[in-house]
Amino acid sequence: MVEIKFVKTDDRAKLPKRNHDNIDPIDCVSRWVFQNTTCDTCYDIYGIEEVIIPAKGSAIVPTGIKVGYITPGFWFKIESRSGLSFKHGILAHPGVIDNQYRGDTGVKMYNMSDKDYVVEPGERIAQIAVYPLIDFDVDWIDSAVESERGDKGFGSSGKI
Repeated sequence: MVEIKFVKTDDRAKLPKRNHDNIDPIDCVSRWVFQNTTCDTCYDIYGIEEVIIPAKGSAIVPTGIKVGYITPGFWFKIESRSGLSFKHGILAHPGVIDNQYRGDTGVKMYNMSDKDYVVEPGERIAQIAVYPLIDFDVDWIDSAVESERGDKGFGSSGKI
């Protein structure tokens, strides 16, 4: 099982959690095996204080947690919450949290709307998605290996 542990740096901090279920992670695996269903993919992160994200601007929202441990071979990424994005134009900066990082997880938030947005204490502001660390080789090659697509880029597959 993958473990991510956080250090609480503020009494108002909440541990990241899945929103739609409070089930033990082992039970999520059981759900998949026996019921062909799973738990939420990401864990919500909570802000700890009121922060105004100005219209067309940005602000850092403190979370009161820092990374304490990530199972070797895994990392996580800070992602936006779809509800904040669709309803209010609020995006979280997509930060990669490397396996060895042990610092603060304050989240930079961008406001794409024309109205200031007020983050309330305890509000879900972003989410973390966990990924396996895949090691790969990087090297030079004299020329590109031929493929069916070739160098066809943006818009090359047509409008529909």
